[in-house]
Amino acid sequence: MSGDVRRIVLYSKVGPEVTIGSRRFLYFGGTDYLGMAGRDEVIRGAAEVLEKFGVSASAARTSSGTLQVHLELEKCIARFSGSESAVIYSSGYLGIAMLVSGLLEDTDTVFVQQDAHSSIMDGLRSQGVEFRTYELGNLDSLACQLDSLPAGNRAVVIGEGVSPLFGRIFPLDQIIGILKDREQLVLLDDAHGFGVLGEGGRGTAAIGGGSVDNVVTCATLSKAFGSFGGVIPVSRASAEAIQRNSMVYQCSTPVPAPICGGALAAFGYLEKHPELLTNLAANNRRLRDGLKRLGLTVPDSPAPIIPLVDCGEIKPQALSDHLYDAGILAPFTKYPGSPENGMVRLIVTAGHSEEQIGHLLDEIGRSL
Repeated sequence: MSGDVRRIVLYSKVGPEVTIGSRRFLYFGGTDYLGMAGRDEVIRGAAEVLEKFGVSASAARTSSGTLQVHLELEKCIARFSGSESAVIYSSGYLGIAMLVSGLLEDTDTVFVQQDAHSSIMDGLRSQGVEFRTYELGNLDSLACQLDSLPAGNRAVVIGEGVSPLFGRIFPLDQIIGILKDREQLVLLDDAHGFGVLGEGGRGTAAIGGGSVDNVVTCATLSKAFGSFGGVIPVSRASAEAIQRNSMVYQCSTPVPAPICGGALAAFGYLEKHPELLTNLAANNRRLRDGLKRLGLTVPDSPAPIIPLVDCGEIKPQALSDHLYDAGILAPFTKYPGSPENGMVRLIVTAGHSEEQIGHLLDEIGRSL
C-alpha cells in the first residue's frame, strides 16, 4: 500500500474489524470509540425510526422541520449531560458557528486556541468574529492578554476539549484559574471527549465528576455514539438564545430522522452497559503501556487517541504500510495540524479485544 489514505474504501460496517475489497483488517483508526457505529441495536434503532418518519424532515426547524424524534433526542442528550436543555443540528462541524452566533455579545473579547481544529476557525470566520489567539503550551500568553482587557468586556475562551490528533486534554481548570473572577465564557468543541471522558462519559468539562459554570460545550454524535449530527447540552435560556439568534440553526435542515433513532439507541445501550467506558479506559491503558514497552514515545492521556510521530528508524508512513500488509488498518495521516512528515494516529475502542491489541503491538514490534 502506498500510504495514500484516499485508497482506503471500506466495504463493511465500522468496527474492530473492517473489510477492504475482499480482505478483512483489524481497525485501529477512525473515531468509533464506544463501538456503536456497527452495533446491531443502533442499526435497529435507525431502521425503526426510518419506517415511522422516513429519511428527511425536508424543512428547517423554524418552519415545519421539527419531528417528534428530534425533541426526544434533545431530551435524551439533556438527561445524559445533566443540562436543562439541548440543541441538535445538522453537523458537529458547525458547533462553534452555532455557539458564537447564538451566544456572543458585542462587548465580548474572544480568545482562541492557536492550533484549533478547522471547524473552530471556520466557525469564527463564517460569523465574522474577531479574535485573538493563545498557546495551550504557554498559558501566560492568555494571562498577559487578559491584563489588557477593557473593563466591562467579557472574556470568551475557545478551545478543543480533546485534540483529535494528539489526544491532548484541554486544561480547563487552569483556564478557569487564569480567568479568576472576571466575567467569562468558555466554549469547548468536545467532539472527541463527549461520550468518552468524565463521569458517565459526559465529556471533558465533567472530568472529576462535576460541571463548571460558564462552560458551554458543543459536540457530535458521529464519534462515540456512532451516528451523526451536532449537539449542544445547555441551559434552557442559552438554548433559546441559540435558536433565536443562530442562522445556522434557523436556516438548515435538521438531522435525518433515522440518524436520530440510531443515536437514541446508542444512548440507551450505553445506559444499560456502562462497562463500555471501563473497557475503553482499560484498552487505552493497555495499548499505551504496550507501546512504551516497545520503546516508543507515547504521551499519557485518558483519551483513546495515540499519536505515533517518532517511530524510531521506521517512518510513520512505512509503519502504516507494514501494518496494512499484516492485515491491520492504522492509517497514515497528514491531516491539517499533523507534523510535517505525517503521523500514524492510533485509536482504540471499547470493542477491541486483548488479543487484537496484542496482535497490533506484535506487528509494531516487528517493524521497529
